[in-house]
Parts: sequence; structure tokens; C-alpha cells
Amino acid sequence: MISRMDGRNNSTFWPSYVDIMTTLFAIMLVLFAVSYSRFKIKQRELEQFKDKYEEIMSIYKAVDNIDPQYFEFNKEYLKHIFKIQVNYQKGKYSLNNLLQDDPSSTEYNLAEANAVRQRIKEAGEEVKRTILKLQRNDSSQNDIKYLVVIEGQASADGYHVDDYFNNDVLSYQRALKLHEFWRDEAGIDFTRIGKCELVIAGSGEGGIPRATRISEKDDSRNQRFLIHIVPVIGNIHLASKSIY
Repeated sequence: MISRMDGRNNSTFWPSYVDIMTTLFAIMLVLFAVSYSRFKIKQRELEQFKDKYEEIMSIYKAVDNIDPQYFEFNKEYLKHIFKIQVNYQKGKYSLNNLLQDDPSSTEYNLAEANAVRQRIKEAGEEVKRTILKLQRNDSSQNDIKYLVVIEGQASADGYHVDDYFNNDVLSYQRALKLHEFWRDEAGIDFTRIGKCELVIAGSGEGGIPRATRISEKDDSRNQRFLIHIVPVIGNIHLASKSIY
């Protein structure tokens, strides 16, 4: 009797064990299939990220390579420095008030002043060409905009009449007049370019970077502009999802 019971117990135990192992194997197979499927989805997303990253970096590279005839890119501060030297009459901010065409100055030279203004026009056209080229090359449907910042600087000459007439205000007025000069004299209006936003700023005597002084008394090299062209990345569309 004992022998028959042992035989009956063995015959019921092994089929149950096989069923359990088969079930566990099936579960593991399903988990592997699900994990592998999720891995492939994530791999495709990472490949898309890689493509988008390379596209964005190419945009930054194109901005950095703007014509060096007019702009010098400062890698430390990530700014484009306007290479055209602009020398204003003290306290003046219009490009029609350069030292070169000041009749009261011994340095009066109208032809030189006109040449400076012409180069400033050409520089504005270069900025516009760069932005339009970037927009044409943006074949994807990314929401990429371009922030153009015109930052005016002033020489450290202590100019300060009152709260409305000082180097901080003066540097802003010079930047504003540069925008108006490009708009009125060259037909370049960044506010009317699609996906382009214009910011006008003045940093007075405290902006960075600062040009090296010619001498202790002459800081005229800082009567200049800094131009920032900043790609602003909005939504990057990956398949049906958006990443912010």
C-alpha cells in the first residue's frame, strides 16, 4: 500500500512541476519581448535626439561663423563683437554724430564717417542674411526662433549729467539708434523678420567684454556694439510627442 501511494504521489508531482516551469518560461518570454520592444522604442527616440542635437549644434556653428569681416566671436563670453570702430562725439548717440563728421573737430573727415556708416549697413545686411539662411536651412518643423540683441557700450569717460543723461542711458540710446539706422537707411528691420525677436540693450561702462584702453585717458574703443544672435529652441517634435 505504501509503495502504491508513493508511486501515485510521484506521478502527480512531476506533471505539476513541468506545468509550473512552462508557465514561468512563458512569463519570462513575454517579459523579454516587452523589454526588448521598449528598448527598441527608446533606441529610436535616442537616435532622433541625436539627429536633433546635431541639427541644433549646426545652427550654433553657423551663427558662430558669421562673416569675420564685421564680427569677432568671443568664445569666453559667447558674444559677437562689432569690429567696426565707432567714435561718437561726447554725449551723442546718433550715427550722424560721429567724430569724423564733426565740423568743430580737427579730425573732421566726412568721407571717413560715410565709409564707417556704409560698413555698418553692410554688417546689418550680414546679420540679416545669416538669420534668413538659418531659417531656410531649417527643413524640420522645429519651433526655432532667433533672438537678436543689440547691446551698446560706452567709454569710461565719466559722462553723467543726471539720471537721464549718463553713460548707461547713452549706451542704450546708441543701440536704439543703430537699430533705427539699419531700419531707415538700409531697410533692415529685425522686428519684421519671421521667427526673429529684437532686444535693444545698453550696458554703459560695465558691459563685458571690454576693449583694451588705448591709453589711461582714452577708452574710445568701448564706444561700440555687441551683437548677440541666440537661437531659441522651442518645441522639438519627436513623432507624436513634444519635448520642452
